[in-house]
Amino acid sequence: LSATTPNTIEFSDWIGRTKKKPVHVIRTDYRPVPLSHFLWAGLKLHKIMEGKGGFLDKGYAEATKALLPSSKDPANKKGTNTKSNSSSSRGGSKQMTWQVQGNKQNWTSLVKFLDREGLTPAVVFTFSKKKCEEVAHMLRTLDLNTAAEKSSAHAFTLQTVARLSPNDSILPQVLNVCEMVKRGIGVHHGGLLPILKEMVEILFSKGLVKVLFATETFAMGVNMPARAVVFNSIRKHDGTQFRVLEPGEYTQMAGRAGRRGLDKVGTVIMCCFGETPPPQPILRQMLTGSSTRLSSQFRLTYNMILNLLRVEDMSVEDMIKRSFSEFATQRALTANDYPKLLARGIKTLNKLDFEFKQNADSRLGAEDIEDYYQVCSSLLSANQELLSFIYNSPGSNGPLVPGRILFVTSARRHCYVNAPAIVLRPPNASGNSIVCLVLLPETYISRTYSTGQSTGNAKGESKPGTLNYIGFIKHRHYAIHEVALNEILFVSATKHKVDGKALFREESPGGNLAGGFSRLMDPFSGARTVGRKEDRGLDAFVGMVPKGKRTSNPKSQTANDSQSEMLDKSIGHLVEAENRDKLGEMGVLDLRESVKQGDDVLDFRKRCGGMEELTGVMKSFASHHHPSIEKHFAAVERKETLRSRVGGLRHILSNESLQLFPDFLQRKSLLRTLGYIDENETVCVKGRVACEVNTCEELIVTEMVFEGLLNELDPAEIVAALSSLVFQEKSNEEELDAEIPERLASCCDRMKVIATNLGEMQKNHGLEIDPLEYCENSLKFGLVHAVYEWALGVPFSNICQLTLVQEGSIVRCITRLDELLREVRNCARVVGNPNLYRKMETASVAIKRDIVFASSLYVS
Repeated sequence: LSATTPNTIEFSDWIGRTKKKPVHVIRTDYRPVPLSHFLWAGLKLHKIMEGKGGFLDKGYAEATKALLPSSKDPANKKGTNTKSNSSSSRGGSKQMTWQVQGNKQNWTSLVKFLDREGLTPAVVFTFSKKKCEEVAHMLRTLDLNTAAEKSSAHAFTLQTVARLSPNDSILPQVLNVCEMVKRGIGVHHGGLLPILKEMVEILFSKGLVKVLFATETFAMGVNMPARAVVFNSIRKHDGTQFRVLEPGEYTQMAGRAGRRGLDKVGTVIMCCFGETPPPQPILRQMLTGSSTRLSSQFRLTYNMILNLLRVEDMSVEDMIKRSFSEFATQRALTANDYPKLLARGIKTLNKLDFEFKQNADSRLGAEDIEDYYQVCSSLLSANQELLSFIYNSPGSNGPLVPGRILFVTSARRHCYVNAPAIVLRPPNASGNSIVCLVLLPETYISRTYSTGQSTGNAKGESKPGTLNYIGFIKHRHYAIHEVALNEILFVSATKHKVDGKALFREESPGGNLAGGFSRLMDPFSGARTVGRKEDRGLDAFVGMVPKGKRTSNPKSQTANDSQSEMLDKSIGHLVEAENRDKLGEMGVLDLRESVKQGDDVLDFRKRCGGMEELTGVMKSFASHHHPSIEKHFAAVERKETLRSRVGGLRHILSNESLQLFPDFLQRKSLLRTLGYIDENETVCVKGRVACEVNTCEELIVTEMVFEGLLNELDPAEIVAALSSLVFQEKSNEEELDAEIPERLASCCDRMKVIATNLGEMQKNHGLEIDPLEYCENSLKFGLVHAVYEWALGVPFSNICQLTLVQEGSIVRCITRLDELLREVRNCARVVGNPNLYRKMETASVAIKRDIVFASSLYVS
């Protein structure tokens, strides 16, 4: 694998699981030839990183300093930077100073420096075909080869050109490239003719091309190491926008520097032609950052779906599961033993359902408990959403203030359902919970109730006035609990005056009470440390009383009495709320007034209305006031929670959890609508035709064949029309030339209609496709005229004059077109159209000639 791949273990594990064989990863963390990274500034190199060492701030500072004088020198500013900036600012956009491109003087100085310092052969990475040609043209006066080297290069160019026809050998591109390589300068990009690219590669490997201007593709598939690598810029266009190189991309290209056995160190140079070098954070991230992880690019196509539906060995779902994108999920399913968990869950759920039915006689008066549970669950979720929205909205008035009466449900955790509670502490910083004084059900039985003592003081239990404390007063148990927002059944309109801080005190980190409620149960409250001075000269032990004795301090006694009275009143309010709810007199707070502004206010108010309706439905159930509601509710909650988890496991283990499964269903539905498959998912004739097309959009080609678009066209016209499906480069010549035949122009117009209709149908079936964009991306008519003339036998030199598209792109389009012609010929065989079959054979023969199908220098 490439050294820029960070997740090699994950990738090898995926291969091992797919092939069911052990895979071993052998990794080296060193380069045989280490790299040194420099900035070219002020006609000098400034080192910013050595090998795997850290970023050198000193070198960056020197480069910055070296560039300063050029910005202050008026002559330089006029002669260099102004031209550079104007030449690099496309479309009038103003670039930042560090993005300025070099001019002829800059590049001449750099190339002479490389030659003088023995840093050739060098590869200069430039991220556009046009820029490669421009910079190479600037150096037309430079000659980097000796007489012997020039003679060797000239002899090889003659051998290469001898393979071409007389007309092709005088193409402008052939003449320009042959002239450049004699001087030791070369270009390498996708716009070059394939035979010229091979010639440049071979001359570079022989050391006869000293400086090569290449695009990023030169670093990918060609093993051509160099003494030095130069970056014209560290920004590229990725098809969507301009961006800085990723660390992995930079490492891949910089890795061309350093020839094993020839160089002790590889030199990487970043050009700084502006007034400042690239920002230090950008350089530091690019040089020392981690590479982009390997990620799956697996996508479903109609051709793949149809071919998999035709075979029995593998389904589309199996193919998706085997993709790298699903690997982590499938491995986790195996590691966590989810199938066994699911089986256990189903077994337990069946047992709970059986026991629930067996105990039906014990639920007299609560027969509707399951429906009641479902409504309560919906209501709890609705209130959580509404309250979260309120507390996340700026300027809202939160209803959960101290003294507010709520009704809460926590059957399995705290054993109460529809229990009245009074707010002691409003929502915390995270806004997820509140602290309430909750009135426990009359059926509640505590461990210490039988002894007649107040609960909460046993070993390991909470202290009075703190969370989870359970007390007993007025013949009822109460608790101080932290209540989550999803445990609030409904918020009542009733609010009382309550001092929440007096009834609830946070425990200090050491476990000591902060005061208030603690004095009700703490006999040592008010004791002072021995030796501590008191302002009034009192004894240090003033306030300390024996355990079990009441304090005689009148002030402390008054506070205790006040808090006891407040607790009595609060419990009284909760008992009253419980009774009013049984009588149906407990009103629900209108939450609409809590939020008065914002984008989602209307939707919020609508949901408030839905919550109020649910509250009314909940109160209408017979189970709502059943004396044993807690027991029955907990039983239903247990089995429904398990049912939900079993459903979640089933979903995870099913095909529906696959990321691409919705896309598969949408595409399959479209194929059924178009008649490519029937209701039984059997592939029909149209589907078999689409299976033959791999080069381009199979749906467009299939519809063209079945609508007979190609039947009336000549072979040359068919070739020209199909070229729009394989030519994918951007071109300014998208409009059809007036010189092409009328039948060909009409065919192209009908192709646009087919593509637009297919895009519309895909959008209607749920796929995220814009019909016009789909048409523009699938059909590009920039070479229709040129390919038509080529199929008629016009020389390649004349073809090049019909379009601005570079020669290499024309050859690549025609080469791919030959593959498409074979596929359409097979489509004609499937549908039984011998006339179209013969036309495809004739068309294929017509385009196979001259420079387009010249033999490779590597194999002949």
